Amino acid sequence: MSSSPRNCGDQDKHVQLTSRQKAIIQILTKFTASRPVTVAMISEMMGVSSRTILREIPHIEQWMTQNDFHFIRKPGVGLILDESVENQKLILELLEVESIPKEYTKEERRRRILGELLYAEEPLKSYYFTSKFHISEGTLSSDLDEVGHWLESYEIRLIRRPGLGILLEGDERSYRQAIANVVYESIDESQIMQLLCGDPTEDGMSVTVHNRVFGLLDHDTTSKVEKILMESARRLHIQYTDSAYVGLIVHIGLAIKRIQNNEKIEMEPERLQKLMMLPEFSVAEEISDQLQETFHVRIPRGEVGFITMHLSSARIWPTGRQVRRNIDSINLRQLATELMEQVEQQIGMVLHDSDSLLEDLCNHMAPTISRLSMGIQIENTQIDSIQEEYPEIMEATRDACNDILCREVGVDEVPDSEVSFLAMHFGAALEKKLQQLQTISAVVVCPTGIGTSRILEAGLKKAFPNIDVHGTISAFRIDTKKLREQGIDLIISTVNLTTDYPWICVSPILQAQDRRQIESVMAALQDKKRGKPISLAHRQMTCEDIRHIAYTGSELLNMVENLRFDTLSEAHSRTEVIAKAGALFADNDRSAADIEAGLYERDQVADTYVKQFHVLMLHCQTNMIDHARFGYIRLDPPLYEQARVIFGALVMLAPETASEDEVAHHLIGAISSLLVENKTLLGQLRSGDWDGSRASIEAGLGVYYKQYLRKRIGVGGK
Repeated sequence: MSSSPRNCGDQDKHVQLTSRQKAIIQILTKFTASRPVTVAMISEMMGVSSRTILREIPHIEQWMTQNDFHFIRKPGVGLILDESVENQKLILELLEVESIPKEYTKEERRRRILGELLYAEEPLKSYYFTSKFHISEGTLSSDLDEVGHWLESYEIRLIRRPGLGILLEGDERSYRQAIANVVYESIDESQIMQLLCGDPTEDGMSVTVHNRVFGLLDHDTTSKVEKILMESARRLHIQYTDSAYVGLIVHIGLAIKRIQNNEKIEMEPERLQKLMMLPEFSVAEEISDQLQETFHVRIPRGEVGFITMHLSSARIWPTGRQVRRNIDSINLRQLATELMEQVEQQIGMVLHDSDSLLEDLCNHMAPTISRLSMGIQIENTQIDSIQEEYPEIMEATRDACNDILCREVGVDEVPDSEVSFLAMHFGAALEKKLQQLQTISAVVVCPTGIGTSRILEAGLKKAFPNIDVHGTISAFRIDTKKLREQGIDLIISTVNLTTDYPWICVSPILQAQDRRQIESVMAALQDKKRGKPISLAHRQMTCEDIRHIAYTGSELLNMVENLRFDTLSEAHSRTEVIAKAGALFADNDRSAADIEAGLYERDQVADTYVKQFHVLMLHCQTNMIDHARFGYIRLDPPLYEQARVIFGALVMLAPETASEDEVAHHLIGAISSLLVENKTLLGQLRSGDWDGSRASIEAGLGVYYKQYLRKRIGVGGK
């Protein structure tokens, strides 16, 4: 036996050890012929099964033979490395220089598979992964299941198509969030800073960090990005928090790589339009210009929007303590309201009924006041187009700012750059208002004004945002004079009518032919309305408004507190269901009989079965109650009649004295609409989840009440 390992002439035949085989050999060198080590002992030391160790032994034996070492396996005794102490040291030295292929933990391997998929420009074959990571098809399938589950939270689908390969499907924003989180899950913030500040080839730690991000960030790119951000911060008088600074570098670094790879970066036009109204958009444009010059790439408009989102959340505008106190002492909502009222008065148009204008102005006001207080100047590249498109709004906003903001902040003048940002919010509200002026005002009609008309109303709101449904009325109580006074353009009915007022008849659940008919009528009515002049007046809140708001709130609470649910077992006919419904809110037998009669009579006028929901919609007006009532009867088992299945019955009651425009009808209709808008509610009712049903109805009525307030007096809110 030679005292040194043999040099192998044929390197291609040389056995390449894995990290596990290397670890086993290192253990073998610690034992002697007189004290052999068993497979079970190695298994316990390494935390793997004995079978796993046995699979590695042939490769170890082959490596030993190639290097002229004696390795002995003695059944019943153990494994023996029959070499001197000097040669055992030589074995350890050989292991140090042995080229060991990289092995990954399960988490590392899955992270790398994820990274490969996120940056793949075309589908990847299974063989690509099995050969790259030396894993079986079964292991790959398990890895892909986990990767796919992780991606679901970002609304990205992992698709496996035989013959095509493995690919991902999702939008740009989802990809962006997923890629950034892969980086943050791979390395912590301090390691990112080390990658940014140090040469990744300088030491082992930097190399490790760089490898763990599998090339998503490279030192040259991140260094250039950091330099641009530092220069922009100095020139524009902005500052970043540490976390925001790191996040922005990671975000831009990833974006640059994607752009260099010719990957498409897009943002929804509506979202981009809203971001363009922020002062941070100008900063993002400044940074983008520098990126284009440095990296010789074209930064798409959507990417400017994504950078704006980061800047907005990073609160980049510095605020000193004195300025902070000044802002805290100012009622931003009151200030925004004053600004809004003065602009409205000057342009002669109501804008405060916009859903988001007040909130947008409030959110914009704090950084605006900070910049004005510290004399920080910003630019708005959209200023010329704003001046050209909304000259009256620009002038009105300028006057309001110089009156109100100058007074509060103590400055002589508000620069047009700041004025234009606020004017953009008013312009957006104006566009929305003009769009609303093209809506069609309609009422919905059914035999009694309570039942299926509410389902139709919900369907119309969902399918036709430009139809403003003013409520529901009974087919027997159509007052054309009143409809004209209210400015109603169209009656949409579930039954045929004889009135000469414009009307169409559709199904309670809109069918394709119904939609086509409505679209045709809407087009004709909108053409007619375009020729009419626009006239808007401020809506002042009156005592009648206050009384109606208080009464509506009281009735809503009354109905929620008196919701009733029950289960009817072994129902044999619809008559039994109606009888049960009659007793649901009755105080005595006489009351139950009277309500039952009313429900039965309504059911005879028109079938109350709603096929799409498999329920009976039992409703009527009765003098047996004083307030609106809603309940549900669950049938267990379901009732079958004439090839129909009935899972339950909705019970809706209104006081006899209530007219079509009374609060009771509107509240009942609001719950009926929930069945169309909230699919969860129907499932809760059908399964007997009464607590869940109450919660869904309460939440839905809360939304209805906010909408009612805005419609009644133009109160904003979300």
